[in-house]
Amino acid sequence: MADARNFTRMQRFWSWLAVWLGKHAGLVTLGGLLLTLLLGYGTTKLQFATGQDSYLNPNDQIAIDNIAYQDLFGGQAMLVMLTADEGTTIDQMMSPANIRELDRIQRELEARPDLVTAVITPVTALQWSENLLTRRPDGQPTTSPTDSAVGQATLAALEREPTEAGRAARQADSLQTLARLDAIPADQRTLDNPAWVDLLLYDNQGDIRRAQQAVFTDRQHAFIVVRLVGNASIDVEGEGSVLVRDVIEGASLEGGSATVTGAPILLKDINDYLTGGMLQLGAIAVVIMAVILLVTFDVRWKLLPLAVILVGVVWAFGLAGYLGIPLSLVTIAGLPILLGIGIDYAIQMHARVEEEVVIDRDPHPIQETARNLGPALLGVVLYSVAAMAALRFALVPMIRAFGLLLAIGIAVVCLASIVLPLAVLGAREYRSPTKGRDYREGPLSRFVVMLGNLPAWLAPAFAVASIAVLLGGVAVEDHIKLQSDPVQWVDQSSQSIRDYRQVENETGSSSELGIFIESDDIFSQDTVEFTWRYANELLATHDELLTASSLVTTIGYATEVPGATPLAPRAEDVRAGYALAPPDIQRSTLNPEANAANLIYRYAPTSLEARAVVLDQIKAQTDPPPGVRATPSGLATVGVGLLQNLRANRVLLTYLAILFVGVLVALRLRSIIRSLLTLVPVLIAVGGTSLAVWAFGLQLSPMTAVGGPLVTAACAEFTSLMLLRFLEERRRGFWPRQAGRVASARTGRAFVVSALTTMTGVGVIATSQLPLLRDFGIVVAVNITVALLAALIVLPPLLVWADQRGWVSRGQIPDDVLRATTPRLAGRPEPEALPDEERDREPSAR
Repeated sequence: MADARNFTRMQRFWSWLAVWLGKHAGLVTLGGLLLTLLLGYGTTKLQFATGQDSYLNPNDQIAIDNIAYQDLFGGQAMLVMLTADEGTTIDQMMSPANIRELDRIQRELEARPDLVTAVITPVTALQWSENLLTRRPDGQPTTSPTDSAVGQATLAALEREPTEAGRAARQADSLQTLARLDAIPADQRTLDNPAWVDLLLYDNQGDIRRAQQAVFTDRQHAFIVVRLVGNASIDVEGEGSVLVRDVIEGASLEGGSATVTGAPILLKDINDYLTGGMLQLGAIAVVIMAVILLVTFDVRWKLLPLAVILVGVVWAFGLAGYLGIPLSLVTIAGLPILLGIGIDYAIQMHARVEEEVVIDRDPHPIQETARNLGPALLGVVLYSVAAMAALRFALVPMIRAFGLLLAIGIAVVCLASIVLPLAVLGAREYRSPTKGRDYREGPLSRFVVMLGNLPAWLAPAFAVASIAVLLGGVAVEDHIKLQSDPVQWVDQSSQSIRDYRQVENETGSSSELGIFIESDDIFSQDTVEFTWRYANELLATHDELLTASSLVTTIGYATEVPGATPLAPRAEDVRAGYALAPPDIQRSTLNPEANAANLIYRYAPTSLEARAVVLDQIKAQTDPPPGVRATPSGLATVGVGLLQNLRANRVLLTYLAILFVGVLVALRLRSIIRSLLTLVPVLIAVGGTSLAVWAFGLQLSPMTAVGGPLVTAACAEFTSLMLLRFLEERRRGFWPRQAGRVASARTGRAFVVSALTTMTGVGVIATSQLPLLRDFGIVVAVNITVALLAALIVLPPLLVWADQRGWVSRGQIPDDVLRATTPRLAGRPEPEALPDEERDREPSAR
């Protein structure tokens, strides 16, 4: 029993705290219950975020541009792919019944302006073409083709044609068009007439007119484009996607089928999983942890650590709710991670209490535990918080939020793991003292002793190997691929993804790139000519861009003729085209109040890395005249922005975590050597992770970017507790090798159980349906396994080797003990055998 007269002020505090908590266990329980209820209410304030604010910073130019774009023209597009039955063509789907049904769909969707900005159906596109062909520029009806808006644009193009061959081609095409038009009586020029639809849809060569290709992609497919409201919350966007899906599912279309897809549906799937799937994973983790504790944790009240950590997690997420920390794809993973990492504290506390009772027969086991383990756990928490603090330097908002959540969560969980076990076990030991057997010869303790029983002379090799592994990991970092495409984050077997892939496969695209063009006068000839030239230059130089759709291109394509010179439309023709466009097309293509026009490209499936290159090239190609600006925007640019933010300092985050932990350990233990010894297993785990990811060709996601700091925190936790326990045994008078064996034997049970529960908490994420979470769970579980094995195998011989020279214990134990039990200082070799008197806490071999 320790002499209380020799206690420091801090030791006396911990002794007082242990006594007070044990005597007032009922009050502590009541206070804990009230605090749990109060903080539990905070969980109702948690908000889920999967929008661009999770990926981009508010001051990122891409974020600013995307907000501006959505303010001008609406938000994400929902795509409904119409597919004509086999053996038929898409124009045959434009039957009178289907036209009425498409009109009904449009009206039903437009009835929700709180969710939908614009709806463009195939009928809308045909109606615009019909207006251009049957109305004068002033909007008045006409039966004369030369008086129509498109007729006047065609005549003007003929006059401006610079080549004889081009004029001849235009004249021949016009005559052919007139013949087709004359074949349809004026009173039958309606969309109910298949011949009229044929004229509006197909050119004189039998191909779909270029002006229609943004909606009619080929002879068998067409799109309904539903533009949701701009800059909407994830809940509103999700409600909009459900509205579109429900309306289409309730539609009755003859001669074909409809497939609904779009980024909003995929993001809703992710959001739905966040609200339910992670709770399911957390429940699975709890069940597995309970089994591990029941089978391997040979103590009374085996499930107490699990109960403590559940309370701690409620506290942590309740605080997150009050502090406004959003739940995203990354932060929601904090649930099983906090369960896995946090339970270690409660296990260590519980195991130490029973160690003091069963092995040492200490009359005041709770006080002894508090004095020895309380400060150690607080120190370990500081290291973990320091590792998580590195994530505050991330450029991705959801990663910064994850770091804050875990920093708060780990601190709160540690507080619960100290206070609750001391109170509960103090009351238990007072009423019903534990009478267990000595567990040091049990399988778990023997296993840990065996792992750490490597010869001390291997220590320098381990140190060199850790540096080599770290440098190897650094060398391959640039060759590791990042997967930041949100489409790849969703369950690839889900119906949403199957629909998405079907649209991609059948039409060649399922996404878009938007470019908004601003001008002092959006209808000026300079702006029109720039838009025309810009749109066609990008199509010619980028195979990924399939079609261009805008007010200018539609009017320009209407006068294109094979064999003639492509000519930019006149400004007056573009103005007339806007005036004759249906309202939904007007809202989607032009914002006159802001003097802004929309240029939309259908984008072929490519990786985000390839899109980043294309966007850089587009920006380099953009050379507007004075007073005109062209800005790429939309979901494609958001994904590229996320990729850039991840690449910018992902590796730096890991090195910052190692640096922060190393500095903090050095300051707390007042030794650079002790700090370096603590970090050796961390370096092996971090470097080994990069090498393994590179060797197996794995792709890293945004979540995996937090893996380095997370592994650093988990590994530093174990190595620090092992080092502190080693010093505690050295302080008791054991030689270095003896101290290592005694520490391993006494703490082996707790360390193995903690390791198993930690790997369970993180590893259970690997069972997620989302590839983003599943890959993260696999990578980090492997990382932590490697880190813990390194701590159990590499650290003990390192400590023994270094302390045989007095480098570990110097300044941490009394000088007389140091001189008497350190081979280099004592002038004699260390005894080989562990003294039997260890059972009585007094070793005979000095």
